[in-house]
Amino acid sequence: MRYLMPLLAAVCLVGLIPDAARGQGFTMGLKGGLNVSNLSVDDPADPDFGFDSRTGFVGGAYLQCGGIGWFTLQGELLYSRSGAKSRGANPAFTIDLDYLRVPVLFMARFSSGESPVLPIAYLGPQVSFQSRCRVTGDIDGTSASFDCDSEELDEPLVTNLVEVGLVFGGGLEVPVSLLTMQLDARYNLGLTNLNGGPDADDVNVKNRGWSFMVGLGYPFG
Repeated sequence: MRYLMPLLAAVCLVGLIPDAARGQGFTMGLKGGLNVSNLSVDDPADPDFGFDSRTGFVGGAYLQCGGIGWFTLQGELLYSRSGAKSRGANPAFTIDLDYLRVPVLFMARFSSGESPVLPIAYLGPQVSFQSRCRVTGDIDGTSASFDCDSEELDEPLVTNLVEVGLVFGGGLEVPVSLLTMQLDARYNLGLTNLNGGPDADDVNVKNRGWSFMVGLGYPFG
């Protein structure tokens, strides 16, 4: 975590915004909330197989760069608990996928007249690094949990550890004394096939889900 601020600062200073056009400094903050995640499965051999969503925690830090008028750039570093629950499987099981996500969001603020509350919308790429993959289920009436690649599973899961995706959503920015509150809802669209097994060419598995977060930021600079 000690590399968080240098990393996010680098996101802001890579030259996407010319020096002369940058706004009035930065906003640094923390945010957290709820994931409603799922897995999209494309398996021609079993078209009815699928998952139901599961909920988990998401949170981390963000650094917002001064932008050009209504435009700004926001880099984030988030810990996200994702995954899905089996649908119709016997026995039932849950796949827990934990990620360190690094979205880079191109954000637009919209004027709301005299109100200090600003609607926001954003879109941007996201790179995610898998930190954990577990399968949890009932075996003979007893709950058990294994790593996805454990040999104790009938069919160990091989997953790709790096995922590229797209994030889009919107929300509100609300001034709270010297701070800025950020309320946002976003959709996480995974573009990478998570299946790293020998059947990866035939079975495509991708992350999907909504995140709902509240953040508090401090403007400086």
